[in-house]
Amino acid sequence: MSPVESSGADQRKFKRWYLVMYLRVYDQDTQELLGHIVDINKDGIRLVSDKPIALNRTFRLGVNVPKENSSPQRIFLEAESLWCGRDINPDFYDTGFRILNIGASALLKLQLLIEEFKF
Repeated sequence: MSPVESSGADQRKFKRWYLVMYLRVYDQDTQELLGHIVDINKDGIRLVSDKPIALNRTFRLGVNVPKENSSPQRIFLEAESLWCGRDINPDFYDTGFRILNIGASALLKLQLLIEEFKF
C-alpha cells in the first residue's frame, strides 16, 4: 500500500492511492471516455487521458468498476477539473479533479473501490 508522495506545496487533506488497474471514467453528459483513474482519494482523482481536458469545469463522471462474475458497476461523481498537464509519457495528459457534493452511497462505493484496487 503506497500512498502518493506529496510535496511541501501540496494542499491535499487526504493521501491519494495508486490503483492496481486503471478504471475507465466517462463524461455522463456526452458518454465520452475521458480517461482512466491513476490515483484517488475521497476528495479527488487524477486521470490520465490522450487529450487535454477543459479546466475549471464541473463534470458529471461515471467510473466503471469491474466486478467478478457480473457486469461492471458504475459510480457517479460530480467533479471539477482543477489542473491539466503532460503526463510523464508525453503522449498523454494528467488532469486533477476535486470531487464535489458526493452523496453517502457514492462515498461508500468510492471507499470500497479504494480498498479493493489500491496498492
